[in-house]
Amino acid sequence: MRAWLLRIHLYGGLLCVPYLVIFGLSSLHFNHQFAFAKTPANAPTNRWDRAIGTIPGGDNAKATDAVRDTLGLMGWPLPWETRRDPDGSLHFPMERPGKRYQINVSAADGVAHVQEIRKGFWSVFLSLHALTELPNSRLMSGWGVYTELCTAVVVFSAGSGIWLWWSARRDRPLGATSISFGMIGSIGFILYVVLHG
Repeated sequence: MRAWLLRIHLYGGLLCVPYLVIFGLSSLHFNHQFAFAKTPANAPTNRWDRAIGTIPGGDNAKATDAVRDTLGLMGWPLPWETRRDPDGSLHFPMERPGKRYQINVSAADGVAHVQEIRKGFWSVFLSLHALTELPNSRLMSGWGVYTELCTAVVVFSAGSGIWLWWSARRDRPLGATSISFGMIGSIGFILYVVLHG
């Protein structure tokens, strides 16, 4: 039993090393905003137009989704930056890993004017942080499966790590000290935020 548990613990962890590195480095970036990971000011830009016909009326969220689907694009329209002109023309940005789109649809002729900005390697790297799906992308659904698998492996590794530590008698004192500091620090931080935050 111990041998099998150790193998699953070890090889499951190795399977998830790439994901955990991405998750860890992207978490550091979110806290510290590394300059090298920002989209360069001279990022490659492409502009193109496509006739899409009548702009859907009513709810802006449904309209932007419909325009995205008609254009065959992947990504999330940003509702807080979406607007309509009095004549019904629709303007919205859209984000996906590695790209940003600015889409302007003219109500007069039903043509979508698209500006596509390629944001580079680090944008894709950072976007994979806990990403589980992307509208109109099957590939990202695969990454979502990997995300869920790695989450399960981390939870399993925590439990199996405790069991493996407890079954090795000589390591119990040092392990007990480590887990005690971790628990006291975590619970103490939670209580501090609850009481003073």
